[in-house]
Amino acid sequence: NWEYIGPMLSIHNIKSAGVALIQKNSQSDRFFNELRISDNMKVIPINSGSEVMIQHIKDGYYLGLISDQNAGIKGTEALFFNNPVSVPKGAAAFHLKTNTPILLGFCILCKDLHYKLSFHELDLKGLPKKSDDAIVEINQRFTKVLEETVREYPEQYFWFHRKWNREMYKGISRY
Repeated sequence: NWEYIGPMLSIHNIKSAGVALIQKNSQSDRFFNELRISDNMKVIPINSGSEVMIQHIKDGYYLGLISDQNAGIKGTEALFFNNPVSVPKGAAAFHLKTNTPILLGFCILCKDLHYKLSFHELDLKGLPKKSDDAIVEINQRFTKVLEETVREYPEQYFWFHRKWNREMYKGISRY
């Protein structure tokens, strides 16, 4: 559902730039980016560097990061459904560098088959002074809001990747 967020913002003349992985298959990469790009929506390849992303923020774009994936050893640990997960540092780091708010966007399919787009500003009050500690705290707060949303709409969440550490999946069959 998150793929609809960029086009919805664009329709309402809200400038946004989404950071995206480059697909291994160049035709798939082109296909998805053509769906995503519009007048007010840009796609920034993930390997563009933080300076490019920060410049988009300074230029008045909302920067979209998909932060629900397992970040591996590069992320920070947070509890998600009482189990540790690795959360990307990007959104928290950009907040600390630019002092911009962090908005969590959710695109929910309603029973009448239309989408409800909602944004929630993450509470960033009372963060630790040390940058690394602040990033961990921001990521835990983000993960808590994500968990609350998944609990409310469990049927709408299906990850195509492993959210938890591989150890969590031992003994579970994919079929």
